[in-house]
Amino acid sequence: MDDETTDVPGIAIRLLEPGDEGLVRGLATYEGPGDPEALLADPRTLMLVAFDGEAPVGFVLAHELPRRHGARAKLFLYEIDVAEEQQRRGIGSALLARLAELARDRGIPAGFVLMEPDNDPANALYRRAGGTSSTVVQWDFRYAAD
Repeated sequence: MDDETTDVPGIAIRLLEPGDEGLVRGLATYEGPGDPEALLADPRTLMLVAFDGEAPVGFVLAHELPRRHGARAKLFLYEIDVAEEQQRRGIGSALLARLAELARDRGIPAGFVLMEPDNDPANALYRRAGGTSSTVVQWDFRYAAD
């Protein structure tokens, strides 16, 4: 897919596809190999990367979740990150706007993200993007021994 221009000067956004696994690895900020091949092979995975020229400066990762009732799918925004030196330029907002376009193109009417209540910058970003907050209880499960 070609890069999509944005309203942010010098920033273009591209939807990753199979073959971009090296870019996924380069954006990793956590220990462990992950599974970039499976991630990009899954057509329900949306990973958008923002580029300043040739340099990746931010990304958003979301998953289309099929449903058994109601709308056929919801979008789960799993992760968004913008390089610290690039923050406050509108890159995060541009990534979320492009993600919303892709959701609409796929017929996905709604989405959600889980966020800590005290993460003020992220909560402000989601509020600016038109999100509304709700109170939920999250239960965590461990499936592997430590």
